Amino acid sequence: MNLLTGSRPVQTNSLGSWILAIAYIAFCIGDMMLQVNEDLSSPIKIIAFGLLALALLYRPRFHRLIWLLLPLGGVMLVATVRSFNKSAAVEELSRFAFPIAITVTIYAYRTSLRPVIVTFIAVVISNDLFQCYAYAAHVAGLPALITERIDSGLYLRAQGWIGFFSEFSFMNFCAFVLCRRYWITRKSMRASWIFMLFAVLGLSFKLFPVVVAYFIIERKNSFRTVLVVVVGTVTTAAAMVTGLLDKFVDVASTKVLLYIVAGNSARAESYRVLFESFAGGNVFGEGLGSFGGPASVKYNSPLYSSYNFKWYGMDNVLKTTDTFYPHLFVEIGLVGACIWMVFVFLYGQLDRRDATWKFMVVAFAFDNIFSMSLLSASYVFSALLTMYLFSLSRCETSLTQLPTNAGRRGVAKEFLSELSARTV
Repeated sequence: MNLLTGSRPVQTNSLGSWILAIAYIAFCIGDMMLQVNEDLSSPIKIIAFGLLALALLYRPRFHRLIWLLLPLGGVMLVATVRSFNKSAAVEELSRFAFPIAITVTIYAYRTSLRPVIVTFIAVVISNDLFQCYAYAAHVAGLPALITERIDSGLYLRAQGWIGFFSEFSFMNFCAFVLCRRYWITRKSMRASWIFMLFAVLGLSFKLFPVVVAYFIIERKNSFRTVLVVVVGTVTTAAAMVTGLLDKFVDVASTKVLLYIVAGNSARAESYRVLFESFAGGNVFGEGLGSFGGPASVKYNSPLYSSYNFKWYGMDNVLKTTDTFYPHLFVEIGLVGACIWMVFVFLYGQLDRRDATWKFMVVAFAFDNIFSMSLLSASYVFSALLTMYLFSLSRCETSLTQLPTNAGRRGVAKEFLSELSARTV
């Protein structure tokens, strides 16, 4: 049996798959440039987009859902015409196009993703090593290569060289899941805990419920679950003794009040605008680049004034409202947003989807309640790659049925023997 794709032949040395891997690296560098040199970010992402096009031309294979691009294109055209500023519309259109281009290209290489997987893991490891230097630089007073992020003046958030703590945490979590549920060997199972450690060190609060949910669902692996609980308990006790726990609780409480309870934040305001927009009959969108995204802030969209949007003193700090769904649904409307979401999450992933796939989809969808990660090319690439692997795999990857140690060794031997037997 073909372990990865059933009866389909697997190609591990496809030129196009390496082009796709290089495109992923370019997207990561482009996002990193947002932190150090914003002028270079767009050209690098355009190059990455060109690499995707080249890879797709090399292997033009499409899923049947490709027809959804026709109605989606019509909705996007209407949203572009209705935009208050054509430059803002074009910029936002390109951002909405990135996830579509990425998922279409990954599907074309769904049987030869090994170079992309290796590249992804290498990028995650390089970010983790960079973060180790960042910790050493912070302690020893060495030059920081990327601006440190010390939240609330209390803790240093891990962000790697990519420069975004949320993406850093999520890509490490994806690597953790792949090591435990896809590339199943003894070494990968042990290495997974290193990725989990760095995922937690990013201190992305929206990832914590995902991590907790993962270990609750993986309840049959009782020893490691107990180990995690013990380590967590010891860490909490140490924080209580040193007085750090109270500070962490204060920070967490403040974030919950800002984002959920009190509603006095740009994120909460954006959901108010979303509901008011729906109540006003927003079916086909209020215009690309008009709300929520960086183009709307850059070009001073009048929609903020018409909805009496409150930035709560963050209007000179935030480049977006930092939450995805209001941005999507307000700009291209109910019809366009639903088509866009169906395409991005289900294109090429309708045939075989296991429990891990469902978990990763929910985790990424949850992440976007508090972020714009679906429009970050490198961010969405890691999520879509992980989703594709678990929509294709026939390994024992169920979240509720981990294989035994003997089973893991058997799966690993079969997996490695198949990898060595594959030809282009």
